[in-house]
Amino acid sequence: MGIKIWERLTQADNIFQSLRPLTYISIIGLAPFHLKSQNEVRTSALSYVAGISHFLFFSLCFLMSRCENGSIIGYFFQTNITKLGDFTLSCTGVIAMLTIFGFAIFKRDRLIAILQNNLVVDEIFVRLGIKLNYRTIFWYSFLMSFAMLLFNFIYLCVSYMLLRSAEITPSFVVFTTFALPHINISIMVFKFMCTTHLAKSRFHMLNEILQDILDSHIEDSHAVELSPLHSVVRINRSVPRRRPATISIATSQQQRYSVASIIRQNPELAIRQVTNIHNLLCDICNTIEEYFTYPLLAIIAISFLFILFDDYYLLEVKLNPNCVEVFEADEFFAFFITQMFWYVIIIVLIVEGSSRTIKESGKCAAIVHKILNITDDGDIRDRLLRLSLQLQHRRVRFTAAELFNLDRTLIFTMTGAATCYLIILVQFSTTHHSNPNQFNGTNCVS
Repeated sequence: MGIKIWERLTQADNIFQSLRPLTYISIIGLAPFHLKSQNEVRTSALSYVAGISHFLFFSLCFLMSRCENGSIIGYFFQTNITKLGDFTLSCTGVIAMLTIFGFAIFKRDRLIAILQNNLVVDEIFVRLGIKLNYRTIFWYSFLMSFAMLLFNFIYLCVSYMLLRSAEITPSFVVFTTFALPHINISIMVFKFMCTTHLAKSRFHMLNEILQDILDSHIEDSHAVELSPLHSVVRINRSVPRRRPATISIATSQQQRYSVASIIRQNPELAIRQVTNIHNLLCDICNTIEEYFTYPLLAIIAISFLFILFDDYYLLEVKLNPNCVEVFEADEFFAFFITQMFWYVIIIVLIVEGSSRTIKESGKCAAIVHKILNITDDGDIRDRLLRLSLQLQHRRVRFTAAELFNLDRTLIFTMTGAATCYLIILVQFSTTHHSNPNQFNGTNCVS
């Protein structure tokens, strides 16, 4: 009985079943849709209510915490810079939450379009005799959701225990205001990684089709070279060769598809479908960018600010240990290092999710030109040239509101910017410590 229930829970025969963990977050309103059937997804009124209630609850906690003048950094010490940093982080946190919930509710059609267009792509793959391994996608989304949940649970528990260890008891509204943005940011990043993984897996299948066509042409050329009529074939190169009905694929590393003959016997039709699939996948990636562009911009901005100010707080205490003389310095360092580490992971997950999709999509062009170099079939060359032109003009990329690209260069850019601003903050702090009488109300207080 238990085995049957487990098999039913882990069953994944289509894209909607493979993304069941994504639909579970509709409980808190960040994915306002539900599965009406195996091939249809609809918006959910219950998710609207949950999303609006979630945001109003956060807003209430935020206002109450501001009325109490309570904040996590304020429990440790207060200076002009820490007050400015706390105010900046609070404002960006509200903007990030507003952007996340706003796009989740009002741009819900974009997310539904992503899933439906992936379904269209999968139907084309089925016509070519290929079926994706939805169970692998399910386990990816399940493990990612479980890892996100476990990571946030451990992070929040450790943060609270560190505060308690430092003899700090944050109020309910202050800690809720601190915890909710972390949870919602991680859920939005989880949605981004799931959708980019869908595109990446289909680009991978696209590359496998092109690679299979390339292998068949390589095998044909090797067969021609070993043929006793090789010289006759060289003289009559302008005459197209008749493709054998059955081709042995023993020289391949592995058989990629159960119905490989459909692709190998009619490569022109396969390339035509590949062109159509690539066009649809580019549309999917554009829709992903439209849906996530501003939420990711807000998330990256708040992550950058948290990393910057956390670094500054650590250096400030290192330069002026009297700021936390009442509390244990170990808990202070552990708390802010943990928080900084959390936001670094968020940035890395965003960058890796987009970079892997971009890298997988870029492999198509190399395989296409390899086929062009060895094929003599005029129709196939014409289709490949059209596909090559499409690959050149429809390149996959992800940006944050067209301000910067979401790839691995972002990590280098953020590191340089954080270092520059950190030096400025440290210089300002050093000037303050050397001339304390020039500043009013900036002394560190317990």
